[in-house]
Amino acid sequence: MESGNFEEKKITANPSVVFTDLEDGSAVLLDLDSKFYFSLNETGCFMWKVVGKDGSIDAGKLIDALMSEYEVDESQAARDVEEFLGSLAKEGLIQLS
Repeated sequence: MESGNFEEKKITANPSVVFTDLEDGSAVLLDLDSKFYFSLNETGCFMWKVVGKDGSIDAGKLIDALMSEYEVDESQAARDVEEFLGSLAKEGLIQLS
């Protein structure tokens, strides 16, 4: 993913993606368009919930939320968010603008 001004990128969840929280802290996403399931670990589940809470958020706020929830420094949080969002965008589960 292109890194220039990454923290300013707006993240919007694809409205045809259904989120299901699982008891173990993980979650699954179902893309109703492609009919594919995607699994999320606990951290991915947390990030998806942050994005979905408002329907749209900028990457900088997601990085801040990750740092608040987990003991992680800003550079690690930024790398993790960028990697996570890149994977979601590649599958069409979110849009970045």
